[in-house]
Amino acid sequence: MPMKSAVLREGEQMRLQDVALFFRRSGRFAFGRNKQLRKSRNFWALRGINLSLYQGESLGLVGRNGSGKSTLSRVCAGVLVPDRGRVQSNGSVHLLALGVGFRPELTGRENVLVSGILLGLSRREVLEQMDAIEAFAQLGDFMDEPLGTYSSGMRSRLGFAVSTAIRPDTLILDEVLSTGDESFRLRAEARMEELRAESGAVMVVSHNVGQVKRLCSRALWLEQGTVLMDGKADQVLDAYSDFCTGPEGWLKSHPELLERINSSGDLG
Repeated sequence: MPMKSAVLREGEQMRLQDVALFFRRSGRFAFGRNKQLRKSRNFWALRGINLSLYQGESLGLVGRNGSGKSTLSRVCAGVLVPDRGRVQSNGSVHLLALGVGFRPELTGRENVLVSGILLGLSRREVLEQMDAIEAFAQLGDFMDEPLGTYSSGMRSRLGFAVSTAIRPDTLILDEVLSTGDESFRLRAEARMEELRAESGAVMVVSHNVGQVKRLCSRALWLEQGTVLMDGKADQVLDAYSDFCTGPEGWLKSHPELLERINSSGDLG
């Protein structure tokens, strides 16, 4: 989990200060080595990220594939530790992403027990929530079938039911709302509003601009591991949509943002 600290401001749920994280590239490929990687094999997935998330806030995280969205969500949840900078959080943080946390050989019910215990609840406390989780997930007999037999939408429903029944202080959703059906989407969005009303914070990672506009009042746009824009959701998402129609041309017409990317550079 991210480290807790008493220095967070009142109402601040999480703070990232100058966070950077790199992955090591081998330079080896199927047909030999890439000579361009000789000088530096560090791929900086995140560079100089500064972010505060507040109680009762829903923050949308957008960006192209490879921009660092999922990496940032995992840093916020403590799954990845940054190579530079600091992450501070107030209370529990839970990341819900497809393929993270659940065991495919266990049944849905067994996965609920394991997840609840890992989130700090006792077995008894998890069992007390089991009926509510089962009712929300609407999996029927599949609750007692191995998770490996589930569709992606079924895994999303179960994971979301567990996360929101246990009520973490900060919930991070990485593309999980894009896999369910319309009924699940409506129930999930209503549940998120309940969580926000209880002063919880939500981070939504999504490629669906309409969904982020609907769920979030604030959006953060990542490009090449750098924060390109952070502000009101409508303004950020409109700019992002324009960018996606022609990224290179859009950046050339916004030199101040292109400079922000270039000035981040390779951190070495």
